[in-house]
Amino acid sequence: MVSRFLKISLFLILVTNTSCVYKKIVNGQLPNIDLVKSLEIDKDKKKTVINILGSPTFFGEYEDNSIYYAKVDSKQVAFLKPDVVNQNVLQLKFDKNNTLKKIYLYNKKDGFKVAMSNLETKTTGKKIGFFEQLLGNLGVPGIGKGPIIGSGRADD
Repeated sequence: MVSRFLKISLFLILVTNTSCVYKKIVNGQLPNIDLVKSLEIDKDKKKTVINILGSPTFFGEYEDNSIYYAKVDSKQVAFLKPDVVNQNVLQLKFDKNNTLKKIYLYNKKDGFKVAMSNLETKTTGKKIGFFEQLLGNLGVPGIGKGPIIGSGRADD
């Protein structure tokens, strides 16, 4: 009897421990360092840089004439929120003529947390309640009333 209890206990411990093993999550990709080193400041154009390095992760907005490549390495234990282990962002800054001016590499230490606003953006439309959403399809053709569209059946 004790032997069976130990086997079941050992099995349960193994099952619960294997579900807590962390998994590595990689988002994004940085270009090859040798390709970045081959770029020439004050000479290469934005189109040439993109052809060499590939499509950027995102482009600068408004007055920021830059392209960015980002990579984030995280680890996650079971269902918990992932923890950022390493983060790198490569910024390639261009002048108004789209000529490469500067290259920056930011890491996790250079980053900062952005606080999200608790304000809401008002939109037009109608707020639908739970029961209105649940019962909204009653009376729609194909749900008990009228012919099913495309069924080949016609009621006269």
